[in-house]
Amino acid sequence: MKEHIKKLLRKSCLLALFLTTVGMQGLYAQKTVTGTVLDEANQPIPGANVVVKGTNNGVVTDFDGNFSIEASSENVLSISYIGYAAQNVTVGNKATITVTMEPDVQQLEDVVVIGYGTVKKSDVTGSVSRIDSKSFEDQPLTRVEEALQGRAAGVTVAKAGGQPGGAVKVRIRGVNSVTGNNSPLVVVDGVLGGDLSTINPNDIAAMDVLKDASATAIYGVRGSNGVIIITTKKGSGKGKINVDYFTTVSSSPNSVPRLSASDFATIENLRRTNSGGAAVYTPAQIAALEASGGTDYEQAILRTGFSENLAISASGSEGKIRYYLSGNYRDEEGVVINTGYQQISARANIDAQINDKFKIGFNLYGSTSENQNNTDRFGNGQGSFIYKALTWDPTTPIFNSNGEYNIRSAVASLNDNPVRTLNETDIKDIEERLNATVNATYSFTDNFSYSLIMGSQTSNLNIERYAVEVGDDQLPHTSFANNKNVSYQISNILTWQKIFKEKHNIKLTGVQEYSNSKFRGNGWNSNDLSLNGRGFYFAELAPNSGQTVNNDFNERELSSFMLRAEYIFNDNLFLTATGRYDASSVFREKERWGIFPSVALAYNMTDLIDQSGNTSLKFRLGWGQVGNQNIGPYSTFSTLGFNSYAADGSAATTGTFINRIGNPFATWETTTQGNVGIDFGFAQGRGSISLDGYKKVTEDLLLDAAIPDYDGGELGDRTIVKNVGEVENIGVDVTIGYDIINTENLNWNANLSLSYVKNEVTQLNDGLTEILGQFQAPGGQGNILNFIEVGEPLGQFRGATFLGTWKTTDNIPTNDEGTPVAKPGDARYLLDENNDIVYGAIGNGTPTTTWGFNNSINYKNWDINIFLQGVHGFDVYNIQQAAIVGGAGDSRSFLSPDQVNQWTPTNETDIPAFAGLYESSRYVEKGDFIRLSNLTIGYTIKDIKGLGDTTIKLYGGGQNLFLITDYSGYDPEGTSRRSEQGNEDVASGINIGAYPNPRTYTLGVKIGF
Repeated sequence: MKEHIKKLLRKSCLLALFLTTVGMQGLYAQKTVTGTVLDEANQPIPGANVVVKGTNNGVVTDFDGNFSIEASSENVLSISYIGYAAQNVTVGNKATITVTMEPDVQQLEDVVVIGYGTVKKSDVTGSVSRIDSKSFEDQPLTRVEEALQGRAAGVTVAKAGGQPGGAVKVRIRGVNSVTGNNSPLVVVDGVLGGDLSTINPNDIAAMDVLKDASATAIYGVRGSNGVIIITTKKGSGKGKINVDYFTTVSSSPNSVPRLSASDFATIENLRRTNSGGAAVYTPAQIAALEASGGTDYEQAILRTGFSENLAISASGSEGKIRYYLSGNYRDEEGVVINTGYQQISARANIDAQINDKFKIGFNLYGSTSENQNNTDRFGNGQGSFIYKALTWDPTTPIFNSNGEYNIRSAVASLNDNPVRTLNETDIKDIEERLNATVNATYSFTDNFSYSLIMGSQTSNLNIERYAVEVGDDQLPHTSFANNKNVSYQISNILTWQKIFKEKHNIKLTGVQEYSNSKFRGNGWNSNDLSLNGRGFYFAELAPNSGQTVNNDFNERELSSFMLRAEYIFNDNLFLTATGRYDASSVFREKERWGIFPSVALAYNMTDLIDQSGNTSLKFRLGWGQVGNQNIGPYSTFSTLGFNSYAADGSAATTGTFINRIGNPFATWETTTQGNVGIDFGFAQGRGSISLDGYKKVTEDLLLDAAIPDYDGGELGDRTIVKNVGEVENIGVDVTIGYDIINTENLNWNANLSLSYVKNEVTQLNDGLTEILGQFQAPGGQGNILNFIEVGEPLGQFRGATFLGTWKTTDNIPTNDEGTPVAKPGDARYLLDENNDIVYGAIGNGTPTTTWGFNNSINYKNWDINIFLQGVHGFDVYNIQQAAIVGGAGDSRSFLSPDQVNQWTPTNETDIPAFAGLYESSRYVEKGDFIRLSNLTIGYTIKDIKGLGDTTIKLYGGGQNLFLITDYSGYDPEGTSRRSEQGNEDVASGINIGAYPNPRTYTLGVKIGF
């Protein structure tokens, strides 16, 4: 019986085991799971990856987004597609699965590029401002600088003038160098040395501006002026095509006041007779001028300009490849006759995720542009063509009775007819660019990766100059210059990151980098061509014409090593330390290497002040040093000059002499900066305030120090480059953002960026308290308009202090010879104890305060962008007005309407009856202004029947619609400076005929499908 029971138990156990096994097999049985992957618009996504997590079992969705895969109930399917956030779905009992993917916008919204890597916004320790494309996409732009203007605290953007393709100055937290370039470093997709003026704004996904030294030290010797990191767009999701076309009508918004032709003739007669001469115009001629109005040369050279801009892009992803392709065409007419700019550019960004460990990207950009009659090529020794037009004789018509140009006039400006100069001159700046970048990343493990960036940039600028010249022959002269820049960069980047015990996050980044750039220039010029009016390509030399040929070459190299350590404790404490070791070939071998360290600390106090998430608070501290190597490649070396001398009094012998003495001990300018910052968020993320205070000191300025005669200073250049001098910038940056209205149909987002910076020169070489600048006033007298002064900001104006006029009752002082220094009616200036005119500081052209107020309003399908900009705390040295008054060089007649009320013995006003100095405080004006930079209104049409996902946006608006200022000229932002007149920041705010900044009206359409 017992044996029988044992057999029965054994059979029962075997049966139970059998049933359990069958049940388990049923539980883990594979089944066919089908599904569909859709995008955010419920459209199918072809090429999405569907993988059974933890296995190699995977499939790809078909053209309709469908898939079929073998999986068991407990398996998890991982669905991924480039440009979308990956999703995990448990199979369970489902036989059919529908997955809706969401775009992965984390890169743009939550991540900031800090150089050789990224961090979450919440983890940033340095002072970094982000400008994403959403903030400027509703403003019709042709220049990237316009997207920066007023949108990042601490960034100042100033247009030198309104010429298409003209220079735009960008500065971050003041200016540092007296002789070097103060422009920020531009990094495009990891490649250093980009040019903002050539980039299509539609290609930009975001810009990150690194402002303090703890952020810029990552770029060492190239980061002293701040860094602008540009990330161009990448493709994602379903293929999309976008077309943006707009056309503009532009004109000069105002006119510079001048005398009418009849009043000019009357005042000119008075000027001549006051000086003991004879009247020029008869009463009959004056009456005729009053009837005809004479000739307004300002209006003769100005016109209405028509421009158009077309941008087309295609983007998307197919499987593991994503793409962004774009093209841009610009055709801009200037508001001055015979000026304009054309550009064609194209970009291709291709990224491929080869496998889980390796990804690679290729970026290619090319452009060609042509600038017609760039004002910088005219030569402004006697003022720009605007300067000449505003001072030309209104009583002389453009053409004579034979239909030929009236070339010169006996009154007013002694220059050539500006209408003839502009119409008969053909100067073309033709530039071709090609930039190529390869980015590759290989992940050895989840914690350790290697990245390679290889980039090359080529720029070829040809300047073809065919211009009529002022002179006795009146024949055209030509010149040609070719400037070719070729550079390349290789960056090797190692990154390691690991989280320990869920609280300690450590990230190390190491970089080895090499860059090289070469410049080759050659050209020629020739005078007195025999074929007048035929153009540059038909030029033939006249007998005995002058010719010169020139060639130039220079090269610079930069070799670097960098290590950055980032530590985060419990998502509250953030520490970043960086060290960069740079060597630049512009310095001698013993002074070539420099070490640039930085450290930054941040603490997130959100958990201490608010557990609900309504508010957030973070404190930041940073310190660091960066360098400046912006001197010529061979500036520290001696150069030779050549001359001939007849030692025996008969035959001359050619010899050499030291033209410039080199300095083997010259080294970096070093900028040390400290930063304190607070980031505050409130109203559940609707509002934010960021406040930064900083002090930035640039030491060891590279200045030209005088050489005594006994040491060779009597020959050649009497200076030597030395590390002497110091400049200080102290400032505050404020950024405020708030969603004023945030409802389902109506949204209003407002952002204010405000910056204040006080610049000061604290030390100069050899104990000097001031150094003369290089900006010479028009007219050829060599009078200097600017200087550098210890205790004052860069940009000091130099001149006499104007005190009105000498009156008949004044006790007019005498000179050493007993002769009165002036007569009643003359301009009166501040005198010293010897009765000589005192020349000193009379103003400054460097602004202290800049701000921008950007508003984006959306109501259903309508959107409005309103952008206001302001600049304050600076002066303008209006030498243009001095010429109109009649005291500047070759412009000797009165054209100012004020002269109607000039001094007379019976009406002793403070308006001189005789020409005075043009370098005086009489022509210094406050430059403060507020501008409505943009007002654009758009309407978007969606869900168009029969057109699928196509959207059409129609928009219109205006730029530079109004300007609030007390300045008497076209625009206080406009300045003019010849390239040989020194650093533009040392000569800021001086106007000798800046190109008018136009007012534009825009109509456009955007189509997306």
